[in-house]
Amino acid sequence: MKTVVLGLGNPLLHDDGAGIEAVKLLEGRVSGEIELKTAAVGGLRILDQLNGFDRAIVVDAIMTGGSPGQIKRFEAEQLMGDLHASCAHDLSFQAALALGRSLGMAVPREIIVYGIEVGDPHRLEEGCSAPVLAGHERQRGSSEMNWPI
Repeated sequence: MKTVVLGLGNPLLHDDGAGIEAVKLLEGRVSGEIELKTAAVGGLRILDQLNGFDRAIVVDAIMTGGSPGQIKRFEAEQLMGDLHASCAHDLSFQAALALGRSLGMAVPREIIVYGIEVGDPHRLEEGCSAPVLAGHERQRGSSEMNWPI
């Protein structure tokens, strides 16, 4: 099964780069039909990152009130109503996937989302905060394969 692990975020906005940092930790640790990608895109542009894969694991920063560095797993359907466009001229994650499928794009049928709880995703600063990096290290050392693929 052709799988993409896609880390999302903006590495210039402190903790917003948590998804990108997490995927970088997997470099050299995956094989077979697994491709690692990072991107600072959303809406329609995410379709280019997902097209042609059977399965996607998306890793991104979240703010749900949990402790920074905490990692939560979701099926994409659980989040569909919550994910929104970053501006009025773009589409939500759900709408982008629906459009891609209606256009016949090879959009993954199985999408798992890992959200990394962050503290400050808006500060203009490269690199993630210490609690977020500690969460990455805990996940990397877990027996659950870090990001179960």
